[in-house]
Amino acid sequence: MLTTNGGGQWQKHQQGNKSGIEGGDWGVFVSCDLGKEGKCMAEVVDVFSQSVESSSSDSHGDKPDSDEEDDDDDIEALIRKEVEGLKPSASKARPFHAIRMDLPCLLFVRFDKSINPEEMVHKLCLDAAANPEKKRSRYIQRMTPAISVRKTLSVDLESFAREVLKPHFHSGGPPKKYAIRPVVRSNKKFNRDIVIKTVADVVGPEHPVDLKNYDLIILVTVIQNVIGMSVAGSDYDRLKKYNLAELYSPAATSEAEAAESTKD
Repeated sequence: MLTTNGGGQWQKHQQGNKSGIEGGDWGVFVSCDLGKEGKCMAEVVDVFSQSVESSSSDSHGDKPDSDEEDDDDDIEALIRKEVEGLKPSASKARPFHAIRMDLPCLLFVRFDKSINPEEMVHKLCLDAAANPEKKRSRYIQRMTPAISVRKTLSVDLESFAREVLKPHFHSGGPPKKYAIRPVVRSNKKFNRDIVIKTVADVVGPEHPVDLKNYDLIILVTVIQNVIGMSVAGSDYDRLKKYNLAELYSPAATSEAEAAESTKD
């Protein structure tokens, strides 16, 4: 199994952990074309890293200019910071860790806890939808955030769902229309029916189900021995289910959808 750390060197992953994903992780499941998994791993880490750097630059740019008398001190501090940044540091945390899973066309990117996977993916997809001509990727297809990950053998699905869904459904406010989108692959403990019923019971009857005009959509991903869950907003389908390749090729996608509707 191969892994890569934030654009670093390829290395063999330890064989003791089959998927490389640990309970308590959060991040993004990423799909790609068959045979492109390695290239997708490098690309997705690069795209995520660029997004973080861009956000950091924007926040720095919003700061007011300092007084002229402080300019020299600021420049010296900036130079020191740049020099420190060039020094190798084994303890320096990498924000993203790409993991190639034991299934074709799929990988997982573990996020540092300071970076929200849902917010990151949503921002990338909004940017792609607004500027499809500025294509930033060749291999990334669907990105499915997981705000929390657990091992399926030990997880209590009801408790897990309650933990993830509480901020969205059980923290006050009016009823919200919702939908559930489960994906289950290579797992014998859970199936779609079990996932949907358990999650719906946790949400509760005060929130109505609406598969098309939802306010929130619950994404549940069960892959081999791990389960991830997150909640996306009402624009999930408009953003092509967070499929970056389709957002960068809107004309081709529209033609395919039109062809499907003609068949119906």
